[in-house]
Amino acid sequence: MQREIVQTREKNLETCLVISTGLVVIYFFKPYEALLMVAAALGVIGLFINPLAKWVTWGWYKLADVMGFVMSKVVLSIVFYVFLFPIALLARMSKKDLLQLKKRDDTYWTTRNHKYTAKDLENVW
Repeated sequence: MQREIVQTREKNLETCLVISTGLVVIYFFKPYEALLMVAAALGVIGLFINPLAKWVTWGWYKLADVMGFVMSKVVLSIVFYVFLFPIALLARMSKKDLLQLKKRDDTYWTTRNHKYTAKDLENVW
């Protein structure tokens, strides 16, 4: 799914400063000097060099698109193999025909001996 990236000066500045903030937070956990330098460079780019900030914003959004494409597949696969597949195996081992796929009877109509009253027809939905 292609979406239009709105690139205003404010959006470019916001993107650069968010990435810079993220790098500073990572620096507190893993103190590599290069993280601070890259964070400072991105901050300066976002504040003063708008054409370069447009490229940073474009790359950031493309990275987000790729990660969204991959992670949706990963999350859905995990849900399938962790939850749905074991439930299906347990249902199959129970030997019940829960969906009534095997034709055993001539008809599947069930007889219901019920005398209808006016109250049954008052609020049908």
